[in-house]
Amino acid sequence: MNRVVTGYDEVGNPAIIRQGAPPTVIHAGRYVTTELWVTDQTPPATTTSDPSTRPWALEPPRGGTCFRIVAIAPEDAADGGAAAGADDGRLDAEHERFQEAHATDTLDYVTVLSGQVTLVVGGSAVTLWPGDSVIQQPGVPHDWQNRSAEPAVLAGILLSAR
Repeated sequence: MNRVVTGYDEVGNPAIIRQGAPPTVIHAGRYVTTELWVTDQTPPATTTSDPSTRPWALEPPRGGTCFRIVAIAPEDAADGGAAAGADDGRLDAEHERFQEAHATDTLDYVTVLSGQVTLVVGGSAVTLWPGDSVIQQPGVPHDWQNRSAEPAVLAGILLSAR
């Protein structure tokens, strides 16, 4: 992945100030999160530092934002792999037990870039495909599950609701 950051050079001219692999990649089980950028406030300030190298946190700083890419590996084959049956928006018993809902104090804008992922909210589930987008409102418990045989990749922008 090539991350390009624009800004101003040392004499104040518009410039590409960083280019290359993102420096912060977090591996957490089936999830790999690449932190692309973080801000401390809205509106954000232009900076020459790289705020994506700070210690990683699930949520952006209070009043801030973060932009990240998340890759979700398929569920373990022992867990049944891809779900059988139609996607009617309800969880089947097998996948209901894997629900690991979490809630954040963020407004999230998420778009599926590749693969497929199932968003679980309460007792409902919806399968999302490339180009599908989700507006995940603050405090709503949810889970992202990859029930397919291929990795899923999502882009997310998280806005602090604190």
